[in-house]
Amino acid sequence: MLIHHNDSLPVITVIIPTLAEKARKHSLIRAISSIKMQQEVASEVIVLVNGNRFDSSLLSTLENRIDIRVIRIETASLVAARYAGRAAVRTEFFSFLDDDDEYLPGSLKHRLDILRANAACVMIVSSGYRETGGKRTASAANIDLALADPYGELAKNNWMTSCGGVYRSSKVPSHIFSDIPKYHEWTYLAYKILNIGKFCHTNRACYIIHDTKNSLSKTNSYHEANVAVLRKILKLNLPTKATRSVKERLARAEHDLAGRALALGLRGKALRHNFRSIILPGGFRYLMFSRKIFHKYRSPHL
Repeated sequence: MLIHHNDSLPVITVIIPTLAEKARKHSLIRAISSIKMQQEVASEVIVLVNGNRFDSSLLSTLENRIDIRVIRIETASLVAARYAGRAAVRTEFFSFLDDDDEYLPGSLKHRLDILRANAACVMIVSSGYRETGGKRTASAANIDLALADPYGELAKNNWMTSCGGVYRSSKVPSHIFSDIPKYHEWTYLAYKILNIGKFCHTNRACYIIHDTKNSLSKTNSYHEANVAVLRKILKLNLPTKATRSVKERLARAEHDLAGRALALGLRGKALRHNFRSIILPGGFRYLMFSRKIFHKYRSPHL
C-alpha cells in the first residue's frame, strides 16, 4: 500500500544499496545526508545492506538511526539489492542512490515537481556531474537530445544514470528490476523502461557521481560484459530503428573485444570477435581489421 502524506510534500523513497564496508562509511553517510538535507520533500531512505562483508560498527550505527530504514539480504549482489529495495517501496515515487554518490541540494523537489505535473511520464531523468580526482565533467550531457531520440542517444551515451532517475511507483513495478545484468544494468533498464511509457527530463544538474578506483566500470569484466548485455537488450521488444542502433553498437563492442584480444596475443579470439562485428549492421567498416590480425601473426609456415 502506498503512503500519501500532505499533497504539498511529495513522498519518495530513496534506495541506497551498499555492502556497508568500513571503507565506504564516509561516502555512505554523505549519501544519506544528501537526501536528508533535501528541502520541501518528505523522503524515506532505505539502506539495503547486501551480503555479509559489512562493518559491524557501521551496521549498528545505521540500525540505530530512526530517520532511515535498514533492510538486510544475505546475497552480496547490487542487482539483488536494487530489486529488494524496489520491492520494499511504499511511497508514490522512488529513486536510487549509490553509496558513493550524492544528490545536489533541491534536486529531489525539482524532479518531483516536473514528474507530478506530467502524469503521463513514468519517470524523469536528469543530468549531473561525474567527479574524478576532484575534477567535474558533465554526466548524461545528451539528455536534451534523448527526449527526441531516446534509442539513438542510448547507442551513443547512456543518458539514464543510477542516480539520475525518479520513478512513479504505480508505473514502474518491482519486476522491472528482476533479471537485470550485473554490468551495464542502467543501459539495459533504460531500454526496458522505455517499453513502459514516456519519460520527462531536466537538464538541471541533480547529482554527483564520484568515480572511484573501485568502481565496477574500472574492471575488465565490466567491459567484457558489454557484448552479452547488448545481446540481451536485443531480446526485448524494441522498435525497428532501435534494434538496428543496438546491433550497430554491438558491432562496435565486438570490434573492441577483437582489439583487446589482439593486444593480448589471442589471435583466435580476435578473429572470432572480428567476424561477429563484420556480419552486423555497420560492421563492414571493421573488415580491414582482419588484415591487421593476419599481418601481426604472419608466418612463413601459414
